[in-house]
Amino acid sequence: MNRIEQEQIKSDSFFLPGGFPSYISNKPKFTQKKGDNNMFFNGLILCAIKDLKAELSANNQKIFDSIVARSTPFFKRFENKTGRSTYNYWRTDSVFVFPYTWWVPILRGYVTLPDDLDDTSYGLMSLSAPDSTAKKVHQLMQQYVNSDAKKVKGWPKKYNSIPAYSTWFGKNFPVLFDITVLSNVLYFVQSYNLPWTPADSASLQLIIKVIENGDHVTHPIFVSPNYGSTTLILYHLATLMSVREIPALENMKPILLEDAAREYLATDNLLEKIVLSSTFLKWGYLPPELEIPPISDLEKIIENNNMPFFLANIFSYFPKIIMKDFVKRGWGLYYPYCPAYNNTLLLEYLLLRNKWMKN
Repeated sequence: MNRIEQEQIKSDSFFLPGGFPSYISNKPKFTQKKGDNNMFFNGLILCAIKDLKAELSANNQKIFDSIVARSTPFFKRFENKTGRSTYNYWRTDSVFVFPYTWWVPILRGYVTLPDDLDDTSYGLMSLSAPDSTAKKVHQLMQQYVNSDAKKVKGWPKKYNSIPAYSTWFGKNFPVLFDITVLSNVLYFVQSYNLPWTPADSASLQLIIKVIENGDHVTHPIFVSPNYGSTTLILYHLATLMSVREIPALENMKPILLEDAAREYLATDNLLEKIVLSSTFLKWGYLPPELEIPPISDLEKIIENNNMPFFLANIFSYFPKIIMKDFVKRGWGLYYPYCPAYNNTLLLEYLLLRNKWMKN
């Protein structure tokens, strides 16, 4: 908790106060060469710890409260500039330079992205937004779904008729499916105990169909273009399932457990094993105990780990045949890293394991 709190920016010439430093690379390798001001890691950090706050000591709870207090004005910089309670990955309070690559602005001029359902869900949950705000945003989400008038691109035809949520709030932006984003939206819906809509049910239907077809294992970057990893898909599904049982997903648990076990055995990356261990614990199963490095080795082994937690996929809304070729060549793929969030993943695992052992 101390290391996470120390990472939070108090004053810096580049990073915004209240944020956690994150970096991007065009290869899956940790680097600090290019910083990226975004709100997503704050949302991930706050939600992960908030769900387990009761497991923290009184002193660590105070540290967490101080992190939340500094995050609150930070989030305002990413809120929709019309005052709507939706959030953008990048700041909305000023013009910014597109951070990923030099050639996109040249081709398209001023570049920005619309608000998205992922950042909005995590932003509202992180800030413990009132139920009335969550309900209003949930109603807004119903306008951004796959339909005959606006059809999803880049996905196999067998999924194209499902009226699930798009990733983006943009009216003039292509519809894009991502089952990890859909898991996070349903996590938001379940956390606020919101009444399910046809779009919620359709999103769950899409998730189930992907699992049944095994595409989350064989084609993770196509069914989750903003995460691109079976491990991360499973982790977010487990987070959703830990809120409250969803019978259709519970029926899939034997398949998901096998998938997680296979991923666990296939990796030598300690951070990935930590993420998968937390996945098992959220499903109610105790994984093998991991050997945690001493504090002196945290920076090297955990904080600067080469495992990215999500993926900036510039060509994710292109037709599948085009995106497949670009992915194969590694074009348009950028990998974000956040040392504080890696520590949060370790903290989450330790707290989940301690909670399991106590119960």
